[in-house]
Amino acid sequence: MLTSLSSPDLHLLRVFVTVAEFGGFSRAQIALNVSQSTISTQMIDLETRLGMRLCRRGRAGFALTEEGQEIYQIAKALLGNCEDFVGRVKEIRGEVSGELRIATADALLGNPEFPYARLLSELREQMPAVSLRLSVLEPLEIERQVLEQKLHLGIHTFPNHAPGLRYVHLFGERQDLYCGKGHPLFDAAPGDIDIDAFDYVSRTYYGGVLRPGQMRPQQNSIHSGNMEGVAAAILSGKFIGHLPRQSAATLLEAGAIKPIGADRYSYETSFEAVLPAGARLSRAQKILEEILTKLCKEISA
Repeated sequence: MLTSLSSPDLHLLRVFVTVAEFGGFSRAQIALNVSQSTISTQMIDLETRLGMRLCRRGRAGFALTEEGQEIYQIAKALLGNCEDFVGRVKEIRGEVSGELRIATADALLGNPEFPYARLLSELREQMPAVSLRLSVLEPLEIERQVLEQKLHLGIHTFPNHAPGLRYVHLFGERQDLYCGKGHPLFDAAPGDIDIDAFDYVSRTYYGGVLRPGQMRPQQNSIHSGNMEGVAAAILSGKFIGHLPRQSAATLLEAGAIKPIGADRYSYETSFEAVLPAGARLSRAQKILEEILTKLCKEISA
């Protein structure tokens, strides 16, 4: 029975947190790089140490017990505190190491206002011992994970600012309206355009509609959380939709899509970095924010 914590206990707790977050032994084995039988043995050892059952497995699937859910929350906080302790000790020694988890919108590469490659280059030069983990997520998921400290920083358009988070403007991105070959508007004269009569591919993170003051199509029968889905809908010839210029460039050059209404239906999105508000940032997070804001200011100057 557990009366004090040891290094092996912390290892077992890390295994348990991974299993809980991946939703089962089979999914967790890839992340842990061990077999299911090893995970099963480790989970039995942890349950024996704690004197309680943490999860159920069977035909109904994997699920945490009530006690398991409580232990998961406590273990997650404990392991986070351990990581913070190690990080702060290294900072006191003047070292910058650990991991930076960054999530962005998709299709940012090629935007002249966002120096993605330069950002990664400078991060590597200034913090060679820091491991970078990059992902693409929708804005609500980015905000949630930053609040839960699963992400260190996110970059996206955030329609509504959430409490507990800090937002820093980085750059703008122009969105133009397009149709694809086969669409009635593709060969229409400018004066023949009645934009609201056509189906529109909307962004899931804007609530499935355009922003107030924009065009109001009769139907939003298709939604996408990424630019590839928006582009595919436009290329189908059945929908009109907005794309950033870096996403549209190759398709425009190939003659597969056509802009509609010139500047009339274009709009500018504001991309921001989101960080936890009021929380103590690690040295690596501070350097990341400094590099990011400096590069974006240099480009916009």
